[in-house]
Amino acid sequence: MKSYLKYLSIICFAVFSFYYTDKVVELSEKNNTTLVSINDYALNNNSECIEGYINEDGIVLGLSGMEVDKNKSYSNMKGIGFKEELIEYKKKKCILNKEDNYDKYIISGNKSNKNISLVIDLDSLKYYDEMMNISNSENVAINILTNMNNVNKIPKENILYKDNTNNIKKFQKIINNFYCVKTNEYEIINDCKKEKINSLKIINYIDENLLSNTKKILDNGIIIFIKENYVNTIELLATIKYIKSRGYSIVSIDELLS
Repeated sequence: MKSYLKYLSIICFAVFSFYYTDKVVELSEKNNTTLVSINDYALNNNSECIEGYINEDGIVLGLSGMEVDKNKSYSNMKGIGFKEELIEYKKKKCILNKEDNYDKYIISGNKSNKNISLVIDLDSLKYYDEMMNISNSENVAINILTNMNNVNKIPKENILYKDNTNNIKKFQKIINNFYCVKTNEYEIINDCKKEKINSLKIINYIDENLLSNTKKILDNGIIIFIKENYVNTIELLATIKYIKSRGYSIVSIDELLS
């Protein structure tokens, strides 16, 4: 009886060993196939940075590349096989990126896609609500250039800062993420870079004749600053429709400069 149980145990162990080994081999083959698939996917989908450039006014940002993170992607798929939705990416930064260039004025987003940003330069707030209603009706992101006097009267997103430098730290307590803008001869960049805040220089500013002036300057990556006033308000809707009809997307300043 004991011998019978002994042999039965040996047979069961052998069967289990063969089954376990077969499953290990199967799983290993699946994982190897997954890794090969991830490598093939990366070859076809990785993109290189498209570098920007510098001119006398400042920098035009490049377009970051994207690279498949093979380790994270493989970890997500281990044991279950290749699934495209489990692919993870990591960004390949350009030399001219905003995180490493606090000491240079940014004048434009990248020129590789048809994104632009509109910035309303707040004044009295008299036309602010109407301008925002127009942009919301067209489902576009509008950025706001403001100072300490008006910051508590508007939503706390897509904000750019114009004011004397003594207010930067106060402004930071209200707005977590913003950009400094050079609006006069003072080099605001010297103060903002100490706080690791990017600075923009105004290249395209429209006081009036919004539609016709936009038609003259419309281009990939540009930032258009628009004075808050009556004449620009009545042309804002037509201007937004024209921009979209030319195939451009109107995006937040963060998206434009990412």
